Amino acid sequence: MIDALLTDDDIASLIASKSGLARSVLQRSTRICDLGLRLDAYMAVLVAIEDRFDVEIDDLVGADCATLGALMDCLKARIVEQAAPPCRAA
Repeated sequence: MIDALLTDDDIASLIASKSGLARSVLQRSTRICDLGLRLDAYMAVLVAIEDRFDVEIDDLVGADCATLGALMDCLKARIVEQAAPPCRAA
């Protein structure tokens, strides 16, 4: 099971290690489009996030995730959602 207490630093550190970007440029307010990643590098980062945190993020990278902070929040919410036990019908 994935740790539901995932931090922004966990996510930013993974992004830094997979993208080659300095960790210091990966702030919550940083716009994803300002990272300057080529499409193949960005896709590699997304795949690494999915693999490491066992979450699908295809719908997390749209307009609602223009900044790294928004992406981090969506990712953390998705992980918490997936960690919750399924509801049972009465």
